[in-house]
Amino acid sequence: NIPFVFTSHSLGVFLDGYNKERVDCEKIVMTSSNLVTTSSVFETMLITDTYKVDENKIKKITPGVNRKIFSPDLSVKKENIFLSIGRIQEQKGQLQTLQFLNSFKKIENDFKCIFIGGPSGKYGNEYLQELKQTVKDFNLDTHVEFLDNLPQIKIIELLNKAKLLIHTSQFETFGLVAIEANTMGVPVLTTNNGSLMEIIENNKNGYLSENLIDGEVNNFVKNLINDSEKFDEIMNDCFEKSKKYSWSKAVDNLETIYKFLI
Repeated sequence: NIPFVFTSHSLGVFLDGYNKERVDCEKIVMTSSNLVTTSSVFETMLITDTYKVDENKIKKITPGVNRKIFSPDLSVKKENIFLSIGRIQEQKGQLQTLQFLNSFKKIENDFKCIFIGGPSGKYGNEYLQELKQTVKDFNLDTHVEFLDNLPQIKIIELLNKAKLLIHTSQFETFGLVAIEANTMGVPVLTTNNGSLMEIIENNKNGYLSENLIDGEVNNFVKNLINDSEKFDEIMNDCFEKSKKYSWSKAVDNLETIYKFLI
C-alpha cells in the first residue's frame, strides 16, 4: 500500500514497430499507479488515449533547464553552424536534415551542419552508414560533419557558436534539447508536430514546418545566417521564451505531489 508516481522516459508506442508487450506492461504500471506525470499536453493526450489512463490521475510537470550549464557566452562570435543533436537512429530523422541541407545549398552555400550523437538501437550503425552515403550522394562533404557522442561541455561550446538547431525527431514527449538550445540563444527548426508545437513559435524562437523542403523554411534560415539584426531579434526571443522553463518550479510541483500522496 505504498503510493507511487510513474514518469516515463520513453514509451513503447515510440519504438520501431509497435511493441505490444512493452505497451501492455506500461499500461499495467500506469493504471496501477497513484499518479502519472507528463511533461507536455501532447504526452498527456498520448497517455490518456493509448494507455486509457484517467486524465484526473495525470499531472503535467514541465521540465526545466540547468542554467548554470546552459549559460550563453555572448562574447563568442556566432558562425553559420547548424547543429543536429540526438541519437543516430531512424526515428530521429537525420535523413530529413540532409535532404533539407541538399535543398538549402542551392540558395546558400556558406554553412556547416554538425551531427552530435552516436548510433543507437538495432539498426543504428546501418542508419549512420546510410547517412554518410547520402552526404556523398548529395555532395555535402564540405558542409557536414559527424562528431559522435560529445561531453556536455563540448556541446555548450558548439551551441555558443551555432545559429540553428535542426530537430527532426518523430516522437518526443517533450523535447528538452529545444529549450536548452533556446536558452543558449539558438533558434530551433523542427518538423515535430507534437510536443514541439508547445515550445516553438514560428519566426520567434524557431520555425515549425511539416516539410523542410519548403520556401518559407529556406527564407527563415537564410535570414538567420545573412541578416545579423534579424538573428539578434530571434536570439532575444529565444532567451525570453526559455525563461519559463525552470527546474525549481518542476521540483516544487513534484514535492507538492509527493506530500499530497503521503
